[in-house]
Amino acid sequence: MKEKEFITQEHIATRNKFRTLGPIVLGAGILCVVIAGIDFFTLDFFESPKYFYLFFIGLPLLAIGFYFTGLGYGSKLAAYQSREMAPVAKDTFNYLANETTGSIEKIAQAAQKGKSAVVEAKQCGNCQELNKIDAKFCNECGNAL
Repeated sequence: MKEKEFITQEHIATRNKFRTLGPIVLGAGILCVVIAGIDFFTLDFFESPKYFYLFFIGLPLLAIGFYFTGLGYGSKLAAYQSREMAPVAKDTFNYLANETTGSIEKIAQAAQKGKSAVVEAKQCGNCQELNKIDAKFCNECGNAL
């Protein structure tokens, strides 16, 4: 049985629709905003704009067009961004690794010393005090261990 493909033909068809529809909707939004802007900024005194409503149509179209275009070209954008950021991330990681090596070694040495400093102990049955493993009597209450 053949494994299911990650990017199916249906996905490719949908992506192509977004690549077509996104720029068209984006262009329509830009056109509406430009017409409304020209109408608004070329008014004489006390003249009311005729196409101001196109701002309310064009701005949502711009947002939808950007969104659809992003869906259509998202993989290309992500691939570009990863190629731009990967060398910087690598340099940052290497810098941090080189600059923190001494500190990490000190922490490892301290942890190793702390590990060797652990002493086995006996707990007193009377007062629950911890005593050395070879102690015959409790240091706290004097009870025989």
